[in-house]
Amino acid sequence: MSCFSLRGKYSFADNSNGAGVRIFDYVSPDRRRAWKVTRAFFWPITVRASLGGGSDTRGVVECALMTDFKKGIEWNNILDPTENRSFGWGVWNGYWRENASSDFIVGDTHGMAEILVDPDTIITKELHIVMCSTTENDVSPTREWGYMIELEEMKVTPSESVFQQIKGMGQKVIPE
Repeated sequence: MSCFSLRGKYSFADNSNGAGVRIFDYVSPDRRRAWKVTRAFFWPITVRASLGGGSDTRGVVECALMTDFKKGIEWNNILDPTENRSFGWGVWNGYWRENASSDFIVGDTHGMAEILVDPDTIITKELHIVMCSTTENDVSPTREWGYMIELEEMKVTPSESVFQQIKGMGQKVIPE
């Protein structure tokens, strides 16, 4: 099967919940094609942005890959593995530094974060990405974050395709 990657930018403000972005949408009557995410990464593109005279601080950015869009993603539920639409989770953490000439952020692990991917998820329709961040600072400049997602194409039966699509759609499967 063939492999390819998706890459792009995601913009949102520090100390906020970003809006979910659909980055892949397969629209075809051919239900025999599907994709498995083999690896995924995200990292800050805009490392320099004004912290507004604040002080050095720590921060964390959380990321999720989803098979269906969900409103209400927040810091406390973006990494929740019981959400059946989510299948990939990642955390980037580092320092928000205030410098005399320019403010910047720097990550703890070479600036890139790998996303943990559930190997049992198959993409048959949509792929979404969502991020949120929190810092010890109350200043919230907008930053761009990059992502790269590696996919492997695979063949499935039409019934497997429909099953995977239903499995990854928003449905309440856990009682409250």
